Amino acid sequence: MVTGDAGLLFCYAESPVHAGGSESAGVVDLPIQREQATRLPTVWGQSAKGALRDLAVEHARLGTPGWPRVERVFGSAPPGSAEAGGTGADGTGADGAGADGPPLPGWLAVGDVRLVAFPVPTLARTFAWVTSPLALSRLLRLGQLAGRDDLPAVPTISVGDVAPASSRWGETGAGLAVGEHNLTIVEPPASLSAWATWLATHALPADDASFGYFRKKLATDLLLVSDDDLAALTEEHVELLPRVQLRADAKTVAAGPWYTEYLPAETLLCTLLRDCVPPAGEARSRRLADLGGVLDNELLVAGGDETLGKGMLWLRWCGTAAR
Repeated sequence: MVTGDAGLLFCYAESPVHAGGSESAGVVDLPIQREQATRLPTVWGQSAKGALRDLAVEHARLGTPGWPRVERVFGSAPPGSAEAGGTGADGTGADGAGADGPPLPGWLAVGDVRLVAFPVPTLARTFAWVTSPLALSRLLRLGQLAGRDDLPAVPTISVGDVAPASSRWGETGAGLAVGEHNLTIVEPPASLSAWATWLATHALPADDASFGYFRKKLATDLLLVSDDDLAALTEEHVELLPRVQLRADAKTVAAGPWYTEYLPAETLLCTLLRDCVPPAGEARSRRLADLGGVLDNELLVAGGDETLGKGMLWLRWCGTAAR
């Protein structure tokens, strides 16, 4: 088991996020990335690593204290990029390669960013987050790889049922409109409330002034649905926006419309960061923990349409549990 050199990085959407897939899907010209088997939204590891690298490059440009050298963490810069070229103070190129040597890998491994909880409209309390046994089971597995032993047991539920983390959502046996679905409220598993509390504590940024309201809401407004219902809800309630290109002179449509999918704001995702190159001569390195410390509470920009205010994600680092 991997412990000590891995940690969880939660991503909480401040604005809609478009991590683009490889091809169109039906009427959607620019779909988001999804897993083929589960149909759940995801952000591929290579996309996430590139966005994290861009964040580190910006902090290096600003001279922010505490940030490690970009090329040592992420590897050599792509050939021909603005980051590549020049010579570093340690005799390597700015891309981390020796003067005449090949590009070098970094020590950071970034996994796919997986869905934890997805916001859906509800008739009461405006919206809630839905999750499922599959989403929580995956998070539990990642937590074990990160050396965390404080995650609750995974609850179960049947198709067509919904279990709320709080009794304020209604009585057992009553119907509850979750998005377009009319689900039946069932007695919540004992571990569901523990999951809601754990996520509220560990997955959202620590700033009480900005996130105190959302932590309280997540602790009560987490709904457990089946894996099938979660997949359907994520397909029906992503944001789908039409766009057109206008002619500069006449302001008439030159191209379009085309339709773009976005993960909605308030979506919660998680990935595993791992130190995959053990440093020579050190029994245990703190460099991953140090990186997690500077990433904690940062604002990451990922995916397309940055100039439209899209792609903003708050980061929360969750390393090995204290023992």
